[in-house]
Amino acid sequence: MAVRIITDSSSDLPFSCQEKWGITILPLRVLFGEEEYVDGQDLTAEQFYAKLAQAKELPKTAQVTPAEFEDAMRPFVQAGDEIVVLPISRELSGTSASARIAREQFPQAEIYVIDTLAVTFGLGMLVEIAVRLRDQGMTAREIAEKLDKLKSRARLYAVIDDLKYLRLGGRLSTAGAMVGTLLGIKPIVSIEEGKVCSVDKARGLKAGYQAILERVKKEGVDTAYPTYFGHSNLPSAMRDLQALIAPQMELDISQGCDIGPIVGTHAGPGCTGIAFIARETAE
Repeated sequence: MAVRIITDSSSDLPFSCQEKWGITILPLRVLFGEEEYVDGQDLTAEQFYAKLAQAKELPKTAQVTPAEFEDAMRPFVQAGDEIVVLPISRELSGTSASARIAREQFPQAEIYVIDTLAVTFGLGMLVEIAVRLRDQGMTAREIAEKLDKLKSRARLYAVIDDLKYLRLGGRLSTAGAMVGTLLGIKPIVSIEEGKVCSVDKARGLKAGYQAILERVKKEGVDTAYPTYFGHSNLPSAMRDLQALIAPQMELDISQGCDIGPIVGTHAGPGCTGIAFIARETAE
C-alpha cells in the first residue's frame, strides 16, 4: 500500500515533478476563443504570455472534470493505495468539486480531498509539504489532517506590474487602470479564505517588493517548511524579490515557479511574489 498525491496544473509545478516526487498533476485547459490548449502540455508559459499579449479578450479556463479525476484515482484504488488530492481552491474553480464527485465513485477507498484555499505557487508549496509528509511515513489521513491545520498559516503575497489584465477581467475600471498606470501604482495581492484579494498598493515595483517584505517580517516564516517564490514571465523580478527577502529572513532554501495561465490570465506578465508558512503564534 502506498500514499498517492494528486494535484492539478494550477499549482504551477513543472510536470517533471510527477516523476521526481511520485505525484500526479492533472492539467486544466485554456481557451483562447475557439482554440483549446492543455495547460503545460501543448501550451508553455512562454507561449501563453505571447498569446495573452495579443489577445483582445482574456482567455477562459476549463476545470479538471470528474471523469479525469476518476480515471486518475481508479488504478490507485485498485492497487489498494490511499490518495490525497490537493486541488485549486474551491473559491476559484470547480476542479475541487470534480475531485469530490470522483471520490464518491470509490466509497470504500481512503481518499481525502483537501480544500487547499490555495493556487499557483502557494498550492505548489502545499503539494511539496504533502510529499515530505508522505516520505516521512504518514498515512493519507494524517497528511490530510496536518494540511487542514497548516493551510490557515499558508501565505501568498504578490505585486502586480501591469494593470491591463485587471481591467480586461473587470477587476479594475478603465479610468482606474489609466490613472494607476500613470502614477505607477502596483497592487499587492494575497490569497485570503481561498480568494484573490487586493491588500495594499505601492508606487513602483521596488516599493511593492518592500511592502511584501514588511508583511513577511510581521508574520514571520516557519523555516521548517519550504518557501516558494513565483513570477509571471519575468524571472528577473522574482530574483530581485528573492534577493531582498531571503537574506533578511534567513531563508536558506527556496523554490522558484513560473505562474501559469490559471492565475497569469488575470495577473498578467511581470507579477512576482512569495508563498510561505507563517510562524505559529501562541493562542
